[in-house]
Amino acid sequence: MDLPSRAGSLSAAVGRTATGATTSGRSSAEAAAGIVTAARASEGLDANAMNTMDALCLEEDEFGNLLVAGQRRELRLRERRDHLLTHASTAKRIRRGMIRFVQVVVDLSRATLMTDLRPSRLKVVSEELQRFVRLFFDSNPLSQLALCCTRDGVARVITELSGSPAKHIEQLKRLGTRKFLLDCCGDASVQNALELSVKQLRDVPPYGHREVLMLMTSLTTCDPGDVFETIAQCAKSRIHCSVVGLGAEVFILRELSKKTKGKYAVATNEMHLRQTLEEYAPPPPSLAKETPSSLVQMGFPNFTAASDGGGGGEGDLCFVGLDSEVGRGRSFTCPRCKSRVKDLPQACHVCGLQLASSAHLARSYHHLFPVPLFNEVQESVVPVKTEISNEAAALCSGCGREIGASEGGDNMTLECPKCRQRFCITCDVFIHEQLHNCPGCEELST
Repeated sequence: MDLPSRAGSLSAAVGRTATGATTSGRSSAEAAAGIVTAARASEGLDANAMNTMDALCLEEDEFGNLLVAGQRRELRLRERRDHLLTHASTAKRIRRGMIRFVQVVVDLSRATLMTDLRPSRLKVVSEELQRFVRLFFDSNPLSQLALCCTRDGVARVITELSGSPAKHIEQLKRLGTRKFLLDCCGDASVQNALELSVKQLRDVPPYGHREVLMLMTSLTTCDPGDVFETIAQCAKSRIHCSVVGLGAEVFILRELSKKTKGKYAVATNEMHLRQTLEEYAPPPPSLAKETPSSLVQMGFPNFTAASDGGGGGEGDLCFVGLDSEVGRGRSFTCPRCKSRVKDLPQACHVCGLQLASSAHLARSYHHLFPVPLFNEVQESVVPVKTEISNEAAALCSGCGREIGASEGGDNMTLECPKCRQRFCITCDVFIHEQLHNCPGCEELST
């Protein structure tokens, strides 16, 4: 065979090889695409199966018996009532810190991106903290709260101490955004977070209860110095540090909560995290040597509504700081120096007078004088005639549903020791946790 024919045969062979490689490449790409599609479909099926299993999740009581939906609800209500029996039985003999200054530390390290909590730790932490902020200001109307985060081995302030829940919730919704430097990256630093918290709570009045609540997702900490010295400084400054962890218990966090007389808990799932944060909402017990009894001078400011976007009345002072819209929108006028502030409660920027409204004091009343615990009525007890007439003795005085041993009703009947009205367990928990007033006693008083 001559040279040109050999060259032609070689070119044909190369062409066939290239064509075969191209066909093989297309087959591999199609196979890879099919694998990816199947994997995504499998993930979707796994997610749907997980949600279905959660919906069909069965629970057992202390004897190993399966519980249906109604029994699970009643079991949870009984657990909440047992919690009330434990904490409210000595509530009248406990001195509580009504004016709290709380620094919330959020861990934004790369451990927050883990997906052991659905859809992610970051999403769950953001939603639960928003709920906690609303509950905190509902239970502590005279208190103030601040937010800070730790990421990349440093700590930075998110919001200053303020009594406005809307300001904190707005920033919590931005967690995970790189634009506001709230994305998750790097390592957490417990020491830097504590030093920042001490600096933020340094100027708190002596009657204020200083607290730090850390929500940690990382199992490690990157500190520039001796963290135990910072813990000792927190204890010396009378700052109570509590920690809620995700994942596992960490020794340094346990020592922090122990030496500063705080609490430490590790949340196992979303519901456990919510219940753990709810326990930090009520005012904690306060020692006399930490917050001595003293009269707190407070002012009740007048509401000032700006007209047509202009300023207030003639001669009024206007303090314009970070919130520049205080001179243009709604504000409150200090009764001492006539300057204006935007939110309540807070201290006046000019004269330092603690400003609050009468509604804040009224909402703090139930912590000092809680509703007495209701007594459980046995089924064998004959219904007694109450001072307030009921249409039926087996009806709840709160919601009007059947209670007692009747079919379809709640199995527990509770009676107020003062007005002798009877309630179901649902109304009992609602009265003691949310309403903080007995409807029967209020009707008798009127």
